[in-house]
Formats: sequence, structure tokens, C-alpha cells
Amino acid sequence: MVEWTDAQTRTLIEERRNRNIEYHNHGRNRNIFWNSIANRINQEHNTNFTGYHCKEKFSNLVRSYNVSSHYPLNGLQANLAKCRHAN
Repeated sequence: MVEWTDAQTRTLIEERRNRNIEYHNHGRNRNIFWNSIANRINQEHNTNFTGYHCKEKFSNLVRSYNVSSHYPLNGLQANLAKCRHAN
């Protein structure tokens, strides 16, 4: 398992956001893109991430964001409370 600091994660997000057009221009094979993101993070933070690590981390961030935006904790707690009162 690869550990990411907050600063490394911010760099990943910024690089992906700033290079959105490049990301979409690579089509189905984005290995070169993710490797270049890894190189940037490695230079800035003195790490050894691979393009695969960056791709997986970003995918997990997007997945977590989508889950949290569809099922916010407060809404979930409110729904659970309603269910308890109904029984």
C-alpha cells in the first residue's frame, strides 16, 4: 500500500486539473500522462510514485467524492433517525 501525504495529494489533484485537456487527448492509453504526473510529484516531494500509483489514487479520490456527495453523512444519519422512529 502506498501512503500519500496531504501535500502530495494536493499536487496530484492540481496536476490532473491543470492538465485536463492533455488527459483527454491521450485517449485510451493514458500511461504516458500518469507517468508524467508521477514524475512531477516525485520531483516536488522526493518520492517514488509510479504512474499507476497516481492513477489509482486519483480514481479512489473521485470514487470517494462521488460516494460522499451522493450519501452525505448528515443525510444518512437523518434517514437512520427517521427509520428508528418509524419502527
